[in-house]
This record gives sequence, structure tokens and C-alpha cells, in this order.
Amino acid sequence: MEGPNGASRRFACSPGGAVAAGRRRLRGLFVGLLVVVLAAAAWALAGGRILAALVALGVAALVRLAWRMSGDLEPLAIDVTAEAVALRTRRAEVRLPRAGARARPLTAAEKQHLEGLASLAGIVAGSGGFDSRLLGEFDLYAADLANAVLLESGESRLVVTPDDPAAFVALLGAPPAASPLVQSAPHE
Repeated sequence: MEGPNGASRRFACSPGGAVAAGRRRLRGLFVGLLVVVLAAAAWALAGGRILAALVALGVAALVRLAWRMSGDLEPLAIDVTAEAVALRTRRAEVRLPRAGARARPLTAAEKQHLEGLASLAGIVAGSGGFDSRLLGEFDLYAADLANAVLLESGESRLVVTPDDPAAFVALLGAPPAASPLVQSAPHE
């Protein structure tokens, strides 16, 4: 998306790395759980237990809903215009004012810390709210952590993953130096 003054641009956010692997694992978990619950519903129905079959079908519907919702905040693109920085996800848009917005790429140590922070049982989450000792408080919208950039605008702090982090940072103008280590609550 190129504006008349050349200052507007769209940055794609392609899945990759640990986040993409985590989404594949989560999809496998949901599919497996759905198959087991549907088999239980069929078994209960074959045995004449209609109430048990209905309960199992209700659980299957909840599993399907959780599966669908797990990708709702998956980032698709970031639109940078003269007025705003808009992160587009599957079901929502996060809009920040462009005035005063700044971005910097995460260091290798920060990316490694972020991957550990966003991991649970071998599944790396691509979205969520976090408070860490290295990055402070932020919201994560990640497709590929290798491209992680800290975006700050007003009170909002996001970690986003544009496919071209160098061009994204150059367009927004990086702060003069990397932000200092942030000391926060000990929960990671």
C-alpha cells in the first residue's frame, strides 16, 4: 500500500520458525482431541446413551471453537500510513497513532528470551500479553520471531514481526539507541 507521498506501506507477516511450528502442533492437538471426542460421541450413541453423546458433541463444538479462536490474533499485515500504524489480524485490527511511533529490532538475546517466554509445552504462542525482565510489558503479535520488532507508540508497546523488519524500522525511524533493560515483576 503506497500512498501519494510514498510514506505509506504494507508489510506482510508470513508464518515461520517456532511460531509456525507451534501452530502446527496446536492444530495437531486440536484435531486429535476432536477425533477422540467425536469417536466417544459415536460410541455413546451406538450404546444408546443419548445424553452422553450430546455431551460429547457439545465438547466437540467447544474444541472446534477453541481451534478457530486460536488463530484469531494471527498477524497478517502491518499498514503504515501518515496517520497510523495498523496491525491486521484474522479477526481484529490494532491501530496505533503514527505520531511518536518508533520501532527497533529485537536483539538475538531478546528474541531467545521472547521464545522462551511465549512457550508452553513445546508450543510457541504467536499472541498474548507479557511482562518480562528484558522487554517490560508488551503485547505480542508474531508470525515469525526471527523478524521481531518492538513497536512503541504512546502507552502501547507491541512486538510485531513484519517480513522486512529493516524496512519497517527505517520507515518508522528507530530510537537513537536500544532501550535499556527493564526491571519488572519476577514473573516471566
